[in-house]
Amino acid sequence: MKLWKKTHHVEISGLSAITLDFWSWAQLRMWLFLLCFFASFLVQAKTVSDVRVLIDVSGSMKKNDPNNLRSPAVKMLVGLMPESTKSGIWTFGRYINMQVKLGNVDKTWKQKAMLEANKIHSRGLFTNIEDAVKQATVDWQTPDPRYDRHLILLTDGVVDISKDSRLNEQSRRRLLHDILPKLESADATIHSIALSKNTDEELLNALSGSTKGSFVQVDKAEELQRVFFKIFEKSVKPDTLPIEENKFTVDKHVSDITVLIFLAKDSPATKLTLPDGQVWSEKKHPQIANWHHDTGYDLITVKGPTAGEWKLQAKVDPDNRVMIVTNLRMKVSNLPNSIMLGDEFDVRARLLEEGKIVTNKNLLEKTNFELKRIDNEDRVTNIKLVDDGNSPDVIKGDGVFSAKFDALEVAGDYEVAIRARSLTFKRAIRHSLKVHDSPANIKISQEADDKPFVINIVPHVGLIRPDSISMQVGLPDGSSMPVQQTDDLAWSVEIPNKFTNKKFKLTLAGTRYSDEPIKMDFEQILSVTNKSQSLALKIKANKKSKPHIEKEANADDDDTEKDEKSDTAIVEEDAETDEFNWAIVIGLVVGVNALVIGGGWFAYRKWKKRQTRAQDAVAEELTT
Repeated sequence: MKLWKKTHHVEISGLSAITLDFWSWAQLRMWLFLLCFFASFLVQAKTVSDVRVLIDVSGSMKKNDPNNLRSPAVKMLVGLMPESTKSGIWTFGRYINMQVKLGNVDKTWKQKAMLEANKIHSRGLFTNIEDAVKQATVDWQTPDPRYDRHLILLTDGVVDISKDSRLNEQSRRRLLHDILPKLESADATIHSIALSKNTDEELLNALSGSTKGSFVQVDKAEELQRVFFKIFEKSVKPDTLPIEENKFTVDKHVSDITVLIFLAKDSPATKLTLPDGQVWSEKKHPQIANWHHDTGYDLITVKGPTAGEWKLQAKVDPDNRVMIVTNLRMKVSNLPNSIMLGDEFDVRARLLEEGKIVTNKNLLEKTNFELKRIDNEDRVTNIKLVDDGNSPDVIKGDGVFSAKFDALEVAGDYEVAIRARSLTFKRAIRHSLKVHDSPANIKISQEADDKPFVINIVPHVGLIRPDSISMQVGLPDGSSMPVQQTDDLAWSVEIPNKFTNKKFKLTLAGTRYSDEPIKMDFEQILSVTNKSQSLALKIKANKKSKPHIEKEANADDDDTEKDEKSDTAIVEEDAETDEFNWAIVIGLVVGVNALVIGGGWFAYRKWKKRQTRAQDAVAEELTT
């Protein structure tokens, strides 16, 4: 066939008109097909969790973790890691040791990590947090859409690299001013765990808050396992099967299950009863199951589990989980780890079949999406997620189900469970959430009655960017005074003693990590406080929203199918990267937009046919 050359003049989506030369339509169609196929591959590429763990082995751990419970906690974390993740483990004291080499998690990596976890000790002379964070994240310089980056930091102390306090302070400042901004710009998330009340809480809060991570204060080493697990859920976001009355149902889409059972001193020996009546235990189970028993928990992994109802012989515990590997997943929009009273956000969920969003009406009409909010007293709030196009939902019938998480009136720790359930399958994703009752703490002191009052304010840097904060004090006589920053994370002002026992107003302004500006006023009495106190937030109840609330002994056992509704309002949705590699695709589209605009119809028809076949297969499965 004789090639011919033709000039085409096209205008592309608001760009200036450009001229394109093509040798032949045959070649054009070939390149369009290859281009669209390649772009489709990039778009569907799944983001991989990159989870790196830092364990403090300084000498003070002999007191705070005398039984070395860090070791079984790390083993649990290793056992939970899916083989699709990337991970590494470092220990630190004066020196930094790569305990488990950074790499892709597989059977060999896990075996090595289990052995290395036994070597965790408490012989370090210092607590070199700076170098530990720096070495573990040396390759996290710029964002990489291929990975969802998480750093887990466990320590029981403060930055301590020398007997010279000036060197310690310099190291701390480098962490805050040099290392932290780079990690934030590289889209890394830091989860910090303080295994002591003597830790630098402001520093750890700053590391976690700036990167939208979580900070947890642990009073006893016995709590480490549950804390590690909650952070694992935030980092990897595994699909789970709901456990109801110590039963769970495995469907045909599930290829692997991992059962985590937390044990108390009076817990019976864990057993699993299969759908066919077989009973497995630690001492008696087939080779398809791997059973790891350790201090405080059992971890059972099963390849190719039998579909049907499984039963647990174990003490009921709300933190017990059944995590799964499946081709029918549930994806939930990014959820915050810390919020203030009064904060609201939207929750969105969708089903994914082989990485593609499910829009088949036959399946979705028989699937109920629900959010369960569980407080410290096991009170449950049920909120239905809908796909009706009404705010906060965006497009009706697109397979994305939405609901509004209303402002809370009580601070504390909450559990959030998003569930999808139909006649043939159940899916759940769990998330822990800390709700703060104050953006800052205040302490008022006075050396003597004839001396001015000193007001010290420490903002909660996990909620407000410290470099954005400004404060002012309004005095009873109508005058005002600026509050001066005294160090990286603290502010102070002196007020004349003539205003003793009178009210003054503190104004705090700044920017949230969501880039939302805030400005709040607090009235305080000018009198000495014995200790640091919270600046109390005044929250108005939302009378419009009336979610269903139940009192339960075990919130995870609830199986209600009621369709409670809540009022909703639209806000900006967090960016998601699990299914759409936008950074790569945008660069690709900019370079070849002219080609795609001319041949997009061709790729669309092929995609539509594949999508229709996949949906029909799901529908057929439901009817059989």
